[in-house]
Amino acid sequence: MHQIRLAALSALLVGLAVPLQGQSAGNGYLFGAPDVRFSLHAGYARASANSDVFDDATRFLTLNKSSFSGPSISGDLAMTVAPRLDLMVSAAYSAAVRESEDRDYAEGPNNLPIQQTTSFRRAPLTANAIFYLVPRGRSIGELAWIPARVVPWIGAGGGAMWYRFQQEGDFVDYQTLDILAGRRLESSGWAPVLQGLGGVDVSLTPHVVFTADARYTWAKATMSGDFVGGFDKIDLSGATIALGFTLRR
Repeated sequence: MHQIRLAALSALLVGLAVPLQGQSAGNGYLFGAPDVRFSLHAGYARASANSDVFDDATRFLTLNKSSFSGPSISGDLAMTVAPRLDLMVSAAYSAAVRESEDRDYAEGPNNLPIQQTTSFRRAPLTANAIFYLVPRGRSIGELAWIPARVVPWIGAGGGAMWYRFQQEGDFVDYQTLDILAGRRLESSGWAPVLQGLGGVDVSLTPHVVFTADARYTWAKATMSGDFVGGFDKIDLSGATIALGFTLRR
């Protein structure tokens, strides 16, 4: 008798669970168009590095323009305001850390290299308008919504960017040729930023989307700390290419 009651209870629970699960998505469709999207991306951020602080670093140290580019991560939260329009807030972070030596001078009778570490970090926080170039899906009847397989999009926005440019190690005083050992030089702060972006969404399931996107940011900041005086604004601009996944509800 106990086994019969247990079997009946199990059947009842399964029967309740199936329609509850079906409320969120069917076989290849959703019950209503999604209105919230959350994305995570990983990629590569290429720095423009078009300012004199970078010129000095590549002239005197064994660095080049690509030394200031590095991996990036980002996250987006978007809400639908029209069938083809989203408002999206984004946060990203990129870091480039490189070891280097003085190009022309060595230290002591053994010609030991004069070494240092240079890092360049950027973190833009932006609000963006995203326009989808084709419909994101189609409604079947009053409830079912079938997502499109491939959807390209473009967007633009702005916000603020935090940055830090830092050099640690030994340096040459080029006026006296003295070795400045164990120095740490840093400039950091915030700057306004503009951003243009575009990409493509590929639906994998009703809720999961594979996303590829490219972004370009424009920003410059007045240098601070050890770089005050003698340097123009630091160029924080650059392009980022990233791949990731989006969850939509």
